[in-house]
Amino acid sequence: MLKNKFLAIAVVVSSLFVSSCSDDILDKEPITELVAETAFETEADIQKALNAAYDALQWQFVNGFHTFPQIFQSIRADDHHSQQAAFWAPGLNFDQFSTILPSNQNVAAVWSKWYQGVSRANFTIKLANEFDNFSSQTAKDYIIGEAKFLRGIYYFELVKLFGGVPLMTEAITSTEDQLFYPRATAAEVYAQIEADLLDASNLLPKKGARENWRADSGAALGFLAKVHLYQGEYSDTVTYCEKIMNEHSYALETNFSDNFKLTNEFGVESLFEINYVDGLVAGGFEQNQQQEGSGSWQMMFMWIAGKYTSWGNMIPRQTLVGIYDDADQRKQGTFILPGSDLGSPWLASRGWDPAPSNFGFAVGSNAMNRKFFLTYEEIDVLLSVQQSPLNEKMLRYSDILLMHAEASIMGGGGNGQASLDTVTQRAFGGTVPYTLENIKTERRKELATEGWNRFTDLVRWGDIGAAMTAVGKSFTPGRDELLPIPQLEINLSDGLLTQNPGY
Repeated sequence: MLKNKFLAIAVVVSSLFVSSCSDDILDKEPITELVAETAFETEADIQKALNAAYDALQWQFVNGFHTFPQIFQSIRADDHHSQQAAFWAPGLNFDQFSTILPSNQNVAAVWSKWYQGVSRANFTIKLANEFDNFSSQTAKDYIIGEAKFLRGIYYFELVKLFGGVPLMTEAITSTEDQLFYPRATAAEVYAQIEADLLDASNLLPKKGARENWRADSGAALGFLAKVHLYQGEYSDTVTYCEKIMNEHSYALETNFSDNFKLTNEFGVESLFEINYVDGLVAGGFEQNQQQEGSGSWQMMFMWIAGKYTSWGNMIPRQTLVGIYDDADQRKQGTFILPGSDLGSPWLASRGWDPAPSNFGFAVGSNAMNRKFFLTYEEIDVLLSVQQSPLNEKMLRYSDILLMHAEASIMGGGGNGQASLDTVTQRAFGGTVPYTLENIKTERRKELATEGWNRFTDLVRWGDIGAAMTAVGKSFTPGRDELLPIPQLEINLSDGLLTQNPGY
């Protein structure tokens, strides 16, 4: 089935801070201006601008460097090693905090990625507000609602990773516009995120009313709950979680692993996922923004001679594997382990199905990532073997239940015990005592390797230092909770941007 093909849109300045070279944009000739009244004349044109705002979600390679969320959430924490041997230097830098520096190009790339998304969302909102010929008010509301949703989750990623960041809510359409802004406080950024997501939840329909890849009201409410959880606003978290639980039709998949199958994308448990397609753009995923498919399967599985061109760069830590009981279906659903059934006759012909007893990794681990795995038979029919069509989940219903359980036990109200029990009953047919530590553990087990939560969960819990010590990392409080502001951006702003502490 043909899924959405994100469309590119030419903008004079696609982001506030996205330069990939040292030349100042103001030195470029000619200085031009994009005029909405003449460049965007139909509702379809506005829709193309919105599609372009979604596009940033797919980028795993920006300005020549990787931006996989696992780099910043899993490798940087205690879920992943960055490599099986010391051949992937960009990822290897995130295994220790001392090598994460303001000059790090992956940090600059992820900053660029999310700000380009913000800029495109701003531009879409401007176009929609100035356009007078929508087919209906609903059509206008949907476009604005989706753009605000995207701006909200892009700023959420930025504030989680960097703390207070420049807050830009107006479109840049000319080089005469203000290009550089000082940092807002984290509280100011969160306030903007809350406003955007609340507007989106009110403007958008429920799941199933339109194409599945589009944001809907449930997704907006889910991220809104998480935004409040990150600020310790537990009663608000419970309110929005219960709104989802009571007024929307989400449920857990019976089989945990069904969340991560090509045949079950946008399933009953999915609130929002990144929509990937099969190689509509020629070449590999490492083509900057020319990307339609995911490169995750290549980064997370072994190279096997005969077209299985994957590299095994991100390896689950054995300490992560060790927290799962064998009776927990999430263990086989999260990891490829010795003896795992891979369902691939081609791999079986090469002694890899079932998986062998030893993967031979140099990092003391003997597991790979199941959630992004493709059989050879699934890979062999792709237009581009470097671009997986398997969608990647950003928010699942199990996350809503676990946020509800956590916020409830922290005094937010609601029956958090029931929410926790629902998750564990699916996982292993039983329950665990209703304690904060158990909720933290179940959250880690449930969401491990997906790339959106682990490091920043540890930070907001105050557990980051102890967790890093446990895996042999030297963590500096007051510095290592946040990424550095990219030095290039500070230089381009002529010092208007300030650096995070300790860098």
